[in-house]
Amino acid sequence: MLCVCWPSTPPQPFLNPIISDFQNYFTRDFPYGTNVQTSVTDADIGKSYSQVNFSINPGLFANQQQYTLGYLWLAAHWLVTDLRAGSQGIAGQYNFLENSKGVGAVSTSFSIPPRILDNPSFAMYTKTRYGAKYLELLLPRLVGQIYTGRGHTKA
Repeated sequence: MLCVCWPSTPPQPFLNPIISDFQNYFTRDFPYGTNVQTSVTDADIGKSYSQVNFSINPGLFANQQQYTLGYLWLAAHWLVTDLRAGSQGIAGQYNFLENSKGVGAVSTSFSIPPRILDNPSFAMYTKTRYGAKYLELLLPRLVGQIYTGRGHTKA
């Protein structure tokens, strides 16, 4: 007999960040303002949030803090993708992952395994650095050790 037991109170859903959370977190990454030609507007961030809502899986996060960080990185990924599409047309969609980048003594590198790069469900996130950061946050939950144990059941 299999018993699935729930806690006495059901888990609460994670709260989505608001636009000011995005602006506070990425305070140096994106120029904010009202000039549509040179600035990222609240409407741009709202559009990327709507894209995140279609693609994020809350079940992959352990707590609100991880969910918020993943949500913001994924929103930044979609924002960059949208801005590229708007400024460069379809050619802007196909900038692939940078494996490493360095400035002075600071460097970043992404070690996304080929099985992820070749997976159509995840490969789209490798097209921006924010998407790659999102994947690095999720990789421990996407691929893990699988253990099997020999056993039997009584009829």
